[in-house]
Amino acid sequence: MKDEIKNHENLVWYACYGSNIMYERFMCYIQGGIFFGNNRSHTGCNDKTPPRDSKAILIPYEMYFGKESKYWEGKGVAFLDIKSKNKAITIGRMYLITEVQFKEISEQEGKWYKEIIELDEFEGYPVKTLTNSERCLEKAPSNIYLDVIQKGIKEIFPEVVVLN
Repeated sequence: MKDEIKNHENLVWYACYGSNIMYERFMCYIQGGIFFGNNRSHTGCNDKTPPRDSKAILIPYEMYFGKESKYWEGKGVAFLDIKSKNKAITIGRMYLITEVQFKEISEQEGKWYKEIIELDEFEGYPVKTLTNSERCLEKAPSNIYLDVIQKGIKEIFPEVVVLN
């Protein structure tokens, strides 16, 4: 089946962290609509096809919270520190999507997530993620944002205990 898909379109694993590890939240970038956690309207991708697959991933970069997002109560959102490769691990989820969807998601993410990091290759497809090119001033996240991250962790790592 993967060979059939490969012959028809270019696919990429998009390695997400932060709120996008929650499937419902991520799907707003694909299908459009408003996510209950932050009331942000997403345009969605031209191709509304859901990811072909998703897998848990440990991303070899430190995650931190920074900036002030108006969509998350003016609090911080997740970024990767691009200078921290192999110094820390970030829990993530990767989605198998088209390269066009990846490009459109990057555009929807906006100016804060313009740095594309090529992590590796998995099952014959490149693994990429997005972050800011420079480490931002750290800012604590909102409780709603943290709750979305915890729900995403429980989805992709169901046997992991998340303590409050």
